[in-house]
Amino acid sequence: MTHLFLITGQSLATGRAPAMTVDPVARDHALCFDGGPVGGNGQPLTARLGPLRETGTETIASGFAAQLLKTSSDPLILAGQGWAGQPYAVLRKGGPSHVFEQVIAQAQMAKTHVPEVQFGAILVLHGETDGAQGTAEYDRILAQWHQDFASALSDIFDTTEPMPMLLCQTSSISGYCSGDRRHFRTPQMQFQAALTHPQLVLVGPKYQYDYIDWAHIDAASTRRHGALFAKAYRRLAQEGKDWHPLQPRRLTHSDNTVLIDFDVPVEPLCFDTEHVRDPGQYGFSLHDPQSHIIAVEPAGPSRIRLVLDRPPARSARVSYALYNGTSGRSGRLEGARGCLRDSDTEQCALDDSPLFNWSVAFDLPIEWDHPDGDPSR
Repeated sequence: MTHLFLITGQSLATGRAPAMTVDPVARDHALCFDGGPVGGNGQPLTARLGPLRETGTETIASGFAAQLLKTSSDPLILAGQGWAGQPYAVLRKGGPSHVFEQVIAQAQMAKTHVPEVQFGAILVLHGETDGAQGTAEYDRILAQWHQDFASALSDIFDTTEPMPMLLCQTSSISGYCSGDRRHFRTPQMQFQAALTHPQLVLVGPKYQYDYIDWAHIDAASTRRHGALFAKAYRRLAQEGKDWHPLQPRRLTHSDNTVLIDFDVPVEPLCFDTEHVRDPGQYGFSLHDPQSHIIAVEPAGPSRIRLVLDRPPARSARVSYALYNGTSGRSGRLEGARGCLRDSDTEQCALDDSPLFNWSVAFDLPIEWDHPDGDPSR
């Protein structure tokens, strides 16, 4: 059974780094439309299907397809449309870019050319511009975006099945912000949206990659990021399980200690300073006028302990991978980042690099529970 995957967003969706190769990924099993895999900046794709290959810039399409085809022989069609530097207001249904309408038109083209094609997922790489602009309630924006896509696509594919929207967390807050970063809310809103909307699936962050500038990951990282999307989708669709990135589930404190319990895809948790340079305290920060972190240490396979120099105020907050790093820089060496990952042994199909799951960035009070109310899960 052929499945269609639609990619949308801004420049990380259309690709910025030069493509590593223009050779097809899997000639008989992965297809895209001419001009693709992802159309950009108003240039629509044509209706002719051919082998999936990158054209000019590297998108996540090749990495995604190669990873998914490691465990499935079902053919894939990768398509999509994006526009560099544009906020949701420009890309949305009825927006001035017509990006939404072009994505839906590509879905209709796929159904026309391959009548038996089934919908797979929407893959979204977005949030940088809305973060820089201080857009409020980005979590509600994501829910509306998904609702609009699901409504249009359910008509094309004549289905009432769930239509997952997979999204990645924006990790260029330090690249965009030279001063106070608290207006840059999209990373926290992406995390929050996935907690409260079942069909919004947060794949993970991007601080673990190499960047070519303040906002864009390099081509090799783009391939690995595509593989990460595929890993999450495979768990949802092929294994029939929920996907949760490495993310906090509960924060509690007692005296001068804060405990953080995590969802961990593959236990145990690890601090990795080889892949990600330690920005200090492995990326954790305490926001409190009267106490400071003096140690960060594992407290079990899925728990981290923060040791403070004195008991914190009730209003204290803990953040991770948001308020460190060098302004104007992003990525694993200089950007806002953290060193916490899981122990997943899966490798990228295109280069055999590890596909660890790195903790999402967050900013939370020292007493907090996951909205589903089950911290033991």
